[in-house]
Amino acid sequence: MAKIKKISYSDILHIKKLISVVCNDKVMSYRRLFFLSVPMTFLQNLFFSVHLRRLPETYVAFDNNNNLKGLITVKAQRGNPYKWQIKRLFLDRNSHEEGKQLVEYIVAKFGARGVDTFYISVDDNNTELIELFIKGCGFRACSTEALWSVSNVNFIVQDIDEKLFKSFKNEDARKVAELYNDTVNTLYKYSLSKEEGEFKDKILQGLHPDIDFKYILEDEQNKKIKAFIEIKTVDNTNYLVDCIVPPQYMDLYPGILSFALKKIMKRNKNFKMYIKNRKYFQSGDAAEQFFKENRFELLQNNAILVRDFFKSVKEENENYSRAVVFSGYEV
Repeated sequence: MAKIKKISYSDILHIKKLISVVCNDKVMSYRRLFFLSVPMTFLQNLFFSVHLRRLPETYVAFDNNNNLKGLITVKAQRGNPYKWQIKRLFLDRNSHEEGKQLVEYIVAKFGARGVDTFYISVDDNNTELIELFIKGCGFRACSTEALWSVSNVNFIVQDIDEKLFKSFKNEDARKVAELYNDTVNTLYKYSLSKEEGEFKDKILQGLHPDIDFKYILEDEQNKKIKAFIEIKTVDNTNYLVDCIVPPQYMDLYPGILSFALKKIMKRNKNFKMYIKNRKYFQSGDAAEQFFKENRFELLQNNAILVRDFFKSVKEENENYSRAVVFSGYEV
C-alpha cells in the first residue's frame, strides 16, 4: 500500500528524478509548476474551503522504501466546484497499482467534500492509460473531443455583418449555459453539462497569461442566443476557437468561423488557427463534415473519461509494467 500525501518542497528532488526518467522534456516545465503550486496550495488551504479553491492540487505516492512511485494533479473546474479534472498523472515503471491508489484517494477525498464528477481528457491512442482508468479506477468512456487545424480558409464569408455579433458579458452567462446544455446530446447531459459560472470571465482577467475573447450571436427580435464563440491564445500566434452552435443554426457556421478568423487577423496576420469539435454536441457530426469538406487537418482525438461519484463501478484490474506520463487540458 502506497503512502499518499500532498506535495511539499522536500519532494521536489524526488519529482525531478522521476520525471527525468519517464519523460525528459517535461522536467523543467513541471518543476516550475511545482514551485508555483506548492506555496499557493498551502495558502489556499489555510484560507479557503474546497468550494473556493482554484489552483491545481498535487499529491504524491511513496512506497515503503520512500521511493516516489507516482504523482497526480487535479483541479476544480472554474465556476463549478463540484466538478474536478485530473490534469496530470506521472507513474514510475511497474507502478500502476500506485496510480490506481492515487486516483482512488482523490475520488474519496474530494467526493467526501461534495464533488460529484471527476473527469480526464486523454488522447484516444493512449489505450494503456484509458484501460487503467476504466478497468482499474471505475471511470467510463463518455465521449470524445477533436482538435482540428484550420489549414484552409476558402470557406470564409466576405460580406459577414460583424454588427450581428456582440461581446460577451457576464450577464450573458446564464443564457450561454442554457445554450450549451441544450446542445449536448441527452445521453451526456448529466456528466458533461455546464453551469453558469463556468462561462463567466475570471476575476482580474487581465492578470492571467492567456487572452480570451468571447462573443455571442443574438437574434435581434427575441434576443435569444444563436451561437457562442470563444477565442483563446497564450502567445498571440496560436489561436483556439471554441463554438457552441445548435444544429438548427449550423447554416450560420461558415459565417461564425469567418467572424472568428477576421477577429484573429486584426491582431496578427501570421497566425495558426485551431478549432475544437465536441462530439457530444448534437451538431458535432455536422461540424466534422464541414471540416472534412474544407480540408481542415485533424490533429488529435481525445477520449473523455468520467467518474460520477455515486456511479462508481469496480472492475478487475490488469497488470501493467510501463511508465505513464499524462498531461491534459480542460474540457
